[in-house]
Amino acid sequence: MSLENEMQSIMPNETSCAGFELTVAKQAIPVTQENLNLAERELKMGELRSIIALKEQIGRDATNEKVELIEKINDIQYSPEEVATFDMWERDIPQSSMEQPILLDDPQKVFSFLPKAANYTDKAVNIFFSFPLGFGANDLDTIFKSFSHNNPNFEISITQYSGTILSIGIGDKTRDKSMRMDGAYYGHYHPVGNFILEQPETFPPSFVLGLLPSPGDIRGFLKNPDAVKDGTRIYSTHGSVVVIPREKFENPDKIVDEYKRVYFDLFLGINKFGFTSDEDMIKYFKDNFHIDLQIFPIEAGGTTSSS
Repeated sequence: MSLENEMQSIMPNETSCAGFELTVAKQAIPVTQENLNLAERELKMGELRSIIALKEQIGRDATNEKVELIEKINDIQYSPEEVATFDMWERDIPQSSMEQPILLDDPQKVFSFLPKAANYTDKAVNIFFSFPLGFGANDLDTIFKSFSHNNPNFEISITQYSGTILSIGIGDKTRDKSMRMDGAYYGHYHPVGNFILEQPETFPPSFVLGLLPSPGDIRGFLKNPDAVKDGTRIYSTHGSVVVIPREKFENPDKIVDEYKRVYFDLFLGINKFGFTSDEDMIKYFKDNFHIDLQIFPIEAGGTTSSS
């Protein structure tokens, strides 16, 4: 019997063949595939929380479990509609490469080539563009600000190879799997709204606004100093932050390790930084990574201010 097509009710004090007994206020509860999936999800989340607690108790890294728990809590999935939308876009988008980019007569026409859904696949997807008159910093800033205006739920990034050629990488809902560090890494976009934050008032505003660099961001910046030597940027629907690394490190993974452990706790409602202000976060980045942050949140009325 398929639970997908059958609505089965289990009365109080009755147990199903699978060992489930569902009673609430002595009322029958329909058992569906959706309910079973939810129960399995709750059990898995409980298991992950236990593993995280045990690992942290003995001083081991629980980042992988935290990331999996965060994705389950926020139910990060890709609907059939999203999958179909991306597949159709990928089928129809013109082929492009560094040697044969898509030729534009206006930098803002890149929008007509961008997808409406996240890159749900496991592969990197990059679109190359050429503009004979050259892409200026204002052009790239406008592309990001226009893209982020409606808060799309997936990441994108821009890497510039010369004044006239750039690539745009298409990421998924949680990371930019298509980022390229083989040119000048101008910046990337963080979606806001994919995650439910508990007690956001206890976090630095830059994190809540989607403007705080992730551990993966920092690791990429420190491992590829030439790509970000002129600084790079992170955009969200709430503003932007300029990130300027000031020093090279021999072992970026070790430098980022402590930050990685406390960063993902924020998504679980726990602030282990010991501070809540962006001023303190700016100092933290300067002291720990020798990275300068210049935060430009969008205020009421659409204006920006610097931190």
